[in-house]
Amino acid sequence: GAFSHEVSGTITLGMGATACIHLLPPLLQQLRQDHPLLRVGVTTGNTLEIVRAIEENRLDLGLVTLPAAGSALSIAPVMNEEFVYIAAGEEQRQFGMLTAEHLQDRPFIAFSAGSSTRTVIDAWFQASGVEVQPVMQSGSIEAIKRMVRVGLGYSIIPRMAVACAQDRQGLCVQSLTPVLQRQLAIVMRQDKILSKGMSEIIRLLQTTE
Repeated sequence: GAFSHEVSGTITLGMGATACIHLLPPLLQQLRQDHPLLRVGVTTGNTLEIVRAIEENRLDLGLVTLPAAGSALSIAPVMNEEFVYIAAGEEQRQFGMLTAEHLQDRPFIAFSAGSSTRTVIDAWFQASGVEVQPVMQSGSIEAIKRMVRVGLGYSIIPRMAVACAQDRQGLCVQSLTPVLQRQLAIVMRQDKILSKGMSEIIRLLQTTE
């Protein structure tokens, strides 16, 4: 309606690559529909890069993985993100439960060492006293999925990367035991004045699950 035209301007948003591929398109589609004059610029990066850009006022809002720390930031958790086990489709029913012990001797295709994602996954194994040695590492979830599809090993990735039927073609997807989750939060500077466009983006992110 007529009121939708009051939300305009440009908002810059930072988020991780996976959220950018899987979470962002429906969000931007909704925004364009509701607020055709609002422009959104998106930058991908890891939590540290996004937090730094927000502190330096190069980005308005960030969607990051917790823990996140920064001076004078407001940090509001918006959703839990589950990490799931993926394997080639034909390996579907090998386990009733997927514990660290079940997985320790199988070929593991992992995220690059040093990424926050990898740290979260390593900690899940360590909690059960298991050390894993990946057979391969990659910084790209899409590359990992491809390697898993052809049967080179299993991986543990965010559920949002296999949420659509087309994204999990040729894969079986299962929760881990215990379930592995982390929180995603919206970060912004505490001194930032919330524009209508910003509150609209925050509202949409809070209702995404």
